[in-house]
Amino acid sequence: MGFGMSEQDELPTLLPVEIDDTLAQLLHRFPLPDTILDADMNQEEIAQAFGTTVNTVAKWIRDGMPVAQVGGNGRAYVLRLSHCWAWRKGREADAAHRNRHNENQISMLRAEFLGVEVDNEAATLSGKERRELAEADIRWSAAQLNRRRLVPLDDVLELLESIGKIVRDGLESMPDRLERELDLTAVQVATVGNIGSDILTTIADRIEEAELRERDVPDVDYNARILI
Repeated sequence: MGFGMSEQDELPTLLPVEIDDTLAQLLHRFPLPDTILDADMNQEEIAQAFGTTVNTVAKWIRDGMPVAQVGGNGRAYVLRLSHCWAWRKGREADAAHRNRHNENQISMLRAEFLGVEVDNEAATLSGKERRELAEADIRWSAAQLNRRRLVPLDDVLELLESIGKIVRDGLESMPDRLERELDLTAVQVATVGNIGSDILTTIADRIEEAELRERDVPDVDYNARILI
C-alpha cells in the first residue's frame, strides 16, 4: 500500500491570501517544483521543509517572509509553502546578484590600483593570491641573483688575463713615462722598473698559488666549470 494520494483524497483547503505585485513576481519566477503540492504550514513544518530551525523561520518572518496568517495571542502562524519557497529563492538570487556586482567592482578597483585592464588576470586575484604571487616573484628574483653569483671559470680567467695585461703594460711602461714627465735620473728609473717587476712577480706567484686553471668542480651539471 503506497503513501500517494488516492482519487478520493481531497487537498486541504488553503487560506485566502492577498498577493501583492512583488510576491506575484516571485511566484512567477520561482514556482514550487512540479512534484510538490502547495500547503499551509506552521513554523515547525516550514522549518522541517527547509531543513532549518524554528528560530531561523521566525527570523525570516521578521525579515519579511510572507505570512498567510499572523500568529499571536494563542493563534499559530500560518505560512504558505509556495510563498516561502519563492521568497527564499528570491533572496538567494538577490544575494548572488549582489555578490557578482561586488566582485565586478572589486576587480575594477584592483585593476585601477594595479594599472592593468579589468580582464587582466592580476585584477581578479584576491589579496592572498597577490601576496603569494609577490612572494613567488621575490623567490624567483633571489634565485636569479644567486645564479649571477655563479660565474663560469673560463670567463673569470679571461677577465683576470685582460686585467693582468693592463697592469703589466702599465707597470712596464711606467719607468719611461716617469723619466719623460718627471725628469728622473737613470738610477730612479731603474728603481721604478724594479718595483714594477716585483709587483708583476707577486701577482704571477699568487695566481700560480691559486692554481685556477687546475681547479675542477665535480658533480656540477654545467657546460663549463664555475667559480663560486
